[in-house]
Formats: sequence, structure tokens, C-alpha cells
Amino acid sequence: MNPIRRALLATPLLAAAPALAQGFAPQRPVRIVVPFAAGASMDSIARLMARGLEPRWHQPVVVENRTGAGGNVGAQAVAQAAPDGHTLLIAAAGMMTVSPHLYRDLPFDLVRDLAPVAMLGSIPNVMVVPASSPVRDVAGFLAAARAAARPFTYGSPGSGSYIHVTGALFARETGLPAEHVAYRGSAPALVDLVAGRIDVMFENLPGALPFIRDGRLRALAVTSPARSPFLPEVPSTAEAGLPGVQAVAWFAAYAPGRTDAATRARIAEDLAAVQRGEEAARGLGNLGLTVEVMGPGELGAMVDRERARFGEIVRGANITLD
Repeated sequence: MNPIRRALLATPLLAAAPALAQGFAPQRPVRIVVPFAAGASMDSIARLMARGLEPRWHQPVVVENRTGAGGNVGAQAVAQAAPDGHTLLIAAAGMMTVSPHLYRDLPFDLVRDLAPVAMLGSIPNVMVVPASSPVRDVAGFLAAARAAARPFTYGSPGSGSYIHVTGALFARETGLPAEHVAYRGSAPALVDLVAGRIDVMFENLPGALPFIRDGRLRALAVTSPARSPFLPEVPSTAEAGLPGVQAVAWFAAYAPGRTDAATRARIAEDLAAVQRGEEAARGLGNLGLTVEVMGPGELGAMVDRERARFGEIVRGANITLD
């Protein structure tokens, strides 16, 4: 049996219960599932939201880390939970836009069995090269890559990751030959990039920022429509002449797929109130995130568009999890 499917099938099913008919008023502790380990950005976001929601809901809000299978173990736990608003998932962009094109043998459906609730924050990826590189900007990178006798190499924390797909998008939009180098996490990839063993990386901004600030890496562009307030001196890819190279990582709250619209709308309102609060805004900013308020309808439409766009990239680059 596929090892990812085995891990997911080992996850206990949660009892189903009818959704609340109108609105949402928690009747017991609320659980926020984080599908990655404690200490990650996603975990910090969940805990910020939990602290802000508790005084509003007058119930404990517990963060539970359910790791495994690229985030799908945690996602399955929420997909199979009672659709009554008492179980939420913190999902990342790659889980909802890239993973549906890569995981074909899941015992649940990432699109059908999870329902959008609210956007929480976003970060761009940043195109970085070693500080030792003679390349100073995107135009210089393109010129050097075209003059080289080999494909440019780009690293990522693993095949099928959002960072991998961003690199594939860059290669597609520029028409440059490229070679992907997969690592087990961003840390070893960044070490090799600093040492010049790979040419470039499209790392999440918070992961790259310490290396940029201490002079070990040089930022060429951020992959967002506009410049990032955390690197205001670095142009966007659109400014650099590549408007098609956009990949903004985001984090959002999701609920079990059968959760009714009124419940999700009410939770989104409460999350928006927390996001606008001083503590959460400061905490998200410290993580390198830009706060974005977006309810279920707008979030769902955006994710549908991005899922279709990234599906084309995945298929065009023949990205698999083999």
C-alpha cells in the first residue's frame, strides 16, 4: 500500500454530527488542527488565533499538531470531523493548490471534504542567489543563465513543495532550462545555496530573510504583485519584467466540508476581529506575514483560481512525488 495512504488510514475517524443551523456559538472547546510540527510558522499562527478567539468564544481553543504525509494526516482529521464549527484546520497554499494535483490516492478529497473559512495572512517567496554570485538583479540572472552551457539549478525543501513549483513557474515563464534539486527541508537547501552548490532558490520570505540580512544571500525579487514591506528595496517579479511569476504563500482557516455557510461566515468574522487586534497583527508581522482579511466566498474563489493555475504548472513540469 502507498505509504502516504497507509499513514492516513491509520488516522482514527472522528464521529460525525449535524452542523449548526444558524451562525456559530461554541458549546465546548474548539480544536484548531495544525498539520505540521510545533514551532513552525503555521503553528505560531494557530496559537495567535487561538489566544484571540478564547475571550470572544468563552471556550478553550486548543491547538493540536497532527503531522504526516505532507500535511494530509491533519487535513484528513478535519475533513472527517463533525461539521459543526468546533474543528478547524490551518492550511497552507501548497496544501490546497498543489497537493490536489499530486496526491491521487488519498482516502479523502482535499477540495470536496474541506471548506474555506478565512484567509489569515500571506508571504511572498523571494528569489535569492549566493552573495558570492556576480548576479545583481533578475535581468542579470537571465543573461547569465542564457549564456551558461548548462541548465540553472534551483533548490527546494522537497519535490512538489510550493517552493519547487515556484521554481518551475519561473523556468516556464522565462523559457530557461532548469534542474530542480530536492532537499529534505529548506535548511539544507539554503546551506548549499550559500555555498554556491546550487544557483538559486525561491524560498519563503521568513526562511530567507535572516540570510539576506546577514549578507549570505542576495535577494533579486519577491514573487508577489507588489514589493514586500519586509524587503522594500527589493523589486517584485512584475517590476523585474516577469509579471507571470507570482507565487504568494498564504495561510487560511478551513472547516470540514459539510460545515454550513452561516457557521463559516460567523467564524470568519471572529477571526477577522482577532486579525485586526494589536497582538495578532504584531505577531503575524513578526512572522513575516502580511495580514489579509478574506471570508469564505472570496477565499474559495481565489483558491479555485490558484488550484487551476498551479495544476497547469505541475503538469507542464511533470512534477510527481516519485
